[in-house]
Amino acid sequence: MKKLSKSYIFYIGIIIFAVGLLLKILIPASDGALQTLPFVLSGFGSGIIGAGVVNILRKRTIDNDPQKARQYEINENDERNIRIREKAGYATWYTTLLMLSVISLTFVVLDYKVVCFISLGALFIHIISLYVYISIYNRKI
Repeated sequence: MKKLSKSYIFYIGIIIFAVGLLLKILIPASDGALQTLPFVLSGFGSGIIGAGVVNILRKRTIDNDPQKARQYEINENDERNIRIREKAGYATWYTTLLMLSVISLTFVVLDYKVVCFISLGALFIHIISLYVYISIYNRKI
């Protein structure tokens, strides 16, 4: 059974980029969040377009060369590579936890109350998600 193509990511990026440009053209003199929203959407859309292009090129390379496709599948299912990705995920989780803690403390010191509560909420969601995923995976195994 063939997997679905991930080229839709490319098209989503184009749509987000176009919305950002349209907002900048249609609402040139805006204040607050509407002033920066077109730039954020354009940048986000550009990043998604780049990821979509990489997916399309990788898919073409794999479709045109069966030996590379076989090697790619072996690498994806190799137990050593799976374990490396798991360890990288754990390290990333702890790095993100540390960054969220530092950012939260910085906002407390700078007396940004609303931003502080948002970052503390993200920190608690991050920590709670660990326990939720642990319980989900314990039921599966």
